[in-house]
Amino acid sequence: MTTTTKRENNMAFAEVSGTVTRTFFNGKGAEVTETFQKNDGSEGKSRYSLWFKSEHNLSEGDTGKWRGALSVKVDEWTDKEGQTRHSAKVSLNGALHVGDGKQSSQAPASQDEPWAATPPAASTRTPPAGNYDAETPF
Repeated sequence: MTTTTKRENNMAFAEVSGTVTRTFFNGKGAEVTETFQKNDGSEGKSRYSLWFKSEHNLSEGDTGKWRGALSVKVDEWTDKEGQTRHSAKVSLNGALHVGDGKQSSQAPASQDEPWAATPPAASTRTPPAGNYDAETPF
């Protein structure tokens, strides 16, 4: 039996603001930490992985706002007490810089670069080509 899956162009996009806390995947990935105030008044932090189509030239400590296609991967793991736990890894694929903040000193000049102000239409979006490992969110 052959099964065909039709891919719909109903992608969700998200924006995150924060500070780059690490870069990875040959300069095409970055982790951004967003700080917020919880209901009880304490500080909370959320981490996001950003995946770019080309090298992003970001460094730890850079800040800004990024937009991309949202994906979530749920991991299952066992804690020190032997309890099964779950966590979600939230990623923005095809990330684009869209907000102000301290940027890397090398901002690209064309719309083809990952810092472009607006993402391409959903119908033209595809994951970047390359070899990926188990951490890659798409």
